[in-house]
Amino acid sequence: MFRFEELEVDGCYLITPMVLMEDKCDFIKIFNNTQFNIYGLSTEFKEECYAIAKPGVVRGMHFQRPPEAHDKLVTCLSGSIQDVVVDLRKKSRTFGKYTVIELNENNRNIIYIPSGCAHGYYIKGEKNAIIYYKVTKPYILSLRDGIHWSSLNIPWEFLDKYEVEVEEEDEKWPRFEEFESPF
Repeated sequence: MFRFEELEVDGCYLITPMVLMEDKCDFIKIFNNTQFNIYGLSTEFKEECYAIAKPGVVRGMHFQRPPEAHDKLVTCLSGSIQDVVVDLRKKSRTFGKYTVIELNENNRNIIYIPSGCAHGYYIKGEKNAIIYYKVTKPYILSLRDGIHWSSLNIPWEFLDKYEVEVEEEDEKWPRFEEFESPF
């Protein structure tokens, strides 16, 4: 059975998956149409992909612009990430708010991110992370957008502790305060 916990951002859920543990193999179910429908979450996923990222890397904060904005289901299959979601929906009561959680190979948690939210993460620890995504609309490079990862005083774990690597593209996104949301 899945467990769903609504997070600080409206429509964003931390999902504890169904895990069947056996002597030599663990079986983890990360999606069940019926369970997701109970919470009114989209189940019409169109693409699945994964990213492999090195330790100390920060990615984000990304989203896809309308009319192809998409909901995301994200989990960390290997390694550990600090996962961050920012609400960019102007009419949302949680506009400008964020949620921060840890996803890793041990807790096996999943996050459901509604369209209109930006998403980013920091790779923790000493090993690469494999981040798995399901999205409700296909990825379209020309609609990719973002806000700067250092916006909103997000309490990133690496601040003042570690040197991090940030993709050049991610350093160019505008800060939240300078950003005009399309949502």
